[in-house]
Amino acid sequence: MRVAILGDIGQHVYHVGDDAMTHAAVDELAARGVNDVVLLSRNVEDTTARFGTDAAPTIEFPWPYADYQRYLADIRSFLAGEAHGLAPDDQVHPLIETLRGCDAVLIAGGGNMNSVYGWLLYERAAVVEIAHHLGKTVLIAGQTIGPLLYGADRDVAARMLSRAALVGAREDSSLTLGRTLAGPAVVPCLDDASFLASTSLDTTADAAPAPGTSAPATADSVPAAGSYLVGTFSGSTGACPRDQFVAAAAKTLDDAAELSGLPVLLLPHMAVEGEGGVDETLHAEIAAAMTARVESRHIASARDTAAMTARAALVITSRYHPVVFALDGGVPTVALSLDEYSDVRLRGAMANWGLGDFTLPLPSLLAGSLGAAIREVWERRDETATHVHSLRPRKVADSAAWWDLVVRALQGTPVEAPTPAPAPRLLADGSWAADADAARVVFLPMSAELGELRKATEDLEGQASAARAELQGWFNSSSFALVRKLASLRTRLRPRRNP
Repeated sequence: MRVAILGDIGQHVYHVGDDAMTHAAVDELAARGVNDVVLLSRNVEDTTARFGTDAAPTIEFPWPYADYQRYLADIRSFLAGEAHGLAPDDQVHPLIETLRGCDAVLIAGGGNMNSVYGWLLYERAAVVEIAHHLGKTVLIAGQTIGPLLYGADRDVAARMLSRAALVGAREDSSLTLGRTLAGPAVVPCLDDASFLASTSLDTTADAAPAPGTSAPATADSVPAAGSYLVGTFSGSTGACPRDQFVAAAAKTLDDAAELSGLPVLLLPHMAVEGEGGVDETLHAEIAAAMTARVESRHIASARDTAAMTARAALVITSRYHPVVFALDGGVPTVALSLDEYSDVRLRGAMANWGLGDFTLPLPSLLAGSLGAAIREVWERRDETATHVHSLRPRKVADSAAWWDLVVRALQGTPVEAPTPAPAPRLLADGSWAADADAARVVFLPMSAELGELRKATEDLEGQASAARAELQGWFNSSSFALVRKLASLRTRLRPRRNP
């Protein structure tokens, strides 16, 4: 059986989490005898080198709202044999042939099923559309669905999810929305890369570097387990002014270093290899503002980053996959959500292990609640580690059962997914938790409204641009030129009034 896997890979800007989920999908399928895979990528050569599999070009959707809607409509029309706007050499044609040569399609896990990343939502919708047209089985692995699905995006998501034999939702809110859109085929699961860190701990030192990357981790570059703190922050600071975010994050990490007596490693999850940017840029600014021992590292491979994160004594992050990697290693973790979308993902990942209380919204960084949460987590680190380790056998079994279902469904076997029992909660003790909840009540609805307004603005700007282009086209037309000539002639022929 040959399976096409779509992950958000081969990007110029390397993303640890996206590669991690694709690595996990390849590993889990191989462990179940599915070794014939082709990865759909934006950089085939790079992907083949990183993953050791076949790769083929995916399709890249334009970013503007109106443009990616139009492109998907053209693809649908082409598949239906109707009039369309696709050129004979459009990128979709080789993708169709790639999928024609496969038996099934797996959409790897991710956070792209929303309007924030609409062009990625539509890329996935197009791949599912093509696979459905060709009669191929489609599976969609652990996803964040929503929370923002603007305008036509909601119907696009519903149609895509409904055409999959099985859809994994990695948070309760995604499960609820997914079932509203597509019914019981949407089932709960963990993130695809939930146990990549533990499987990478013994392999990273022997791994070959991918093109353009630094050498893999070695004993000299990896500090002893438990001898450092990890901080990972998205290159975005959300609605917080950058200078205020940097100052507050630096103080928070300084306090954590003083509390623990350990140095801080800043591990980026998104940057251009060899060039930096994104997380590396913000990390450098935070490190420059700190007084504690700190090392801001360059971006490393997904496996190396996962292993490094899972060996830390404490993880503080505004990104998603550091949470996943840390909990795989039983590492106490505090997460900071920058907006509604971030909160859904981070709190969902923490709640899967009963630790949802330890995700705080952005205002908590400035108010000092984040620092109080870090202090509590550090003081309760043994209790937290015991809690996570006690859940681990069940979580590993749940994950294995999920991937068993995925492979059986890819093979065309009807499946029925069990509902895993919810994790027992480890409750916060400090008053900071009530402060964080109060901030969340105000902050998250405002963040959601801001996100929708941004998308509406993008939509309206696109419509205005199209209207201007249409008007300019009319101004440039022969019809308008004729109207101008007639108007001029009419003016010349109009009788003049006597003075």
